[in-house]
Amino acid sequence: MQFVATIAVVASVLVFALQTRELARQSRVGNEVAGTQAHRELLRDYKQFADVFIQYPELHAYYYDRTPVTPSATDTVRLTVIAEQQADLLETALLTMINLASYSWVFSEWDSYITRAVASSSHLRAMVNSDVDDWPTLEPYVARHDDAQAAPAASS
Repeated sequence: MQFVATIAVVASVLVFALQTRELARQSRVGNEVAGTQAHRELLRDYKQFADVFIQYPELHAYYYDRTPVTPSATDTVRLTVIAEQQADLLETALLTMINLASYSWVFSEWDSYITRAVASSSHLRAMVNSDVDDWPTLEPYVARHDDAQAAPAASS
């Protein structure tokens, strides 16, 4: 009788171990799916941001500081909205990488893109600087850019 009880306990432990392993596997798969969905949503948001330049191609040069011409009042409003959308997109990407481990594989790509985006648009930098509480994880990129720009001027 004791032998049967021991076998029952061992069988229960084995079943529990198998269930635990399967649960861990399902959790990994769930995290991978979440990372894929987050990536898809970020790419969709990026497409919406980029589509503005298809709809209003004249804004591209203004937004990326490639023209000395001052934009019209209407274009200035559009550029402000574009900067806010891009800041939201970049902040979301950073928060997703920080909070979703299965999405951290793409950190170096986003980090590089954000660094370039901040460097290439005074409109984006101005938006982030206007209210750093709205984009707290993006603000260090702007500060790093501003510090790098100030360093050559200070050494001259």
